[in-house]
Amino acid sequence: MNDKSVLKWNDLVSPTMTPEEYLKEYGDKIESNYKTYEPNEDVIKKIKEILKNKNEKLKIVSLGADWCPDCNRNVPRMIKIIEFMESNDVDLKILYGIMVDALHKKNEAIWHKKRSPPEAIDPKFNLKKIPTFYFFKADDELIGTIVENPKWESTLEEDLLEILKNKL
Repeated sequence: MNDKSVLKWNDLVSPTMTPEEYLKEYGDKIESNYKTYEPNEDVIKKIKEILKNKNEKLKIVSLGADWCPDCNRNVPRMIKIIEFMESNDVDLKILYGIMVDALHKKNEAIWHKKRSPPEAIDPKFNLKKIPTFYFFKADDELIGTIVENPKWESTLEEDLLEILKNKL
């Protein structure tokens, strides 16, 4: 049975940026968030062990916008986490350009239908807040999301570790 409502990696149709392209484009704006963030090395080690033990690759896409303070904080942190992993088993893509529709009606998507990438209003993505990080296995299966910020008193890498523990 093929469920067309289930999000897959290939549902991403808009052009994305690599972490290197993102840092080049937005480096001045996010410099302090990127440079000062120190991922928890013990958590990173556990993430790497899970991926290695499961012989799994991880694909991540982040949807966001340069006007968003949470994006300017958390996307650079996710890049730093990936860098700390020093692994070819993780692929991060960044999709920016999400725009709010100030005139949206109640029960409508808050994202601008014409000025945002199509993923912003695609029901499969179920985008409510940005940034949203979507995590996929190598076979393109969605295994989890982090919406806007890590859970209370947690970090992005701790939330990622929880996703991997529960879904791989």
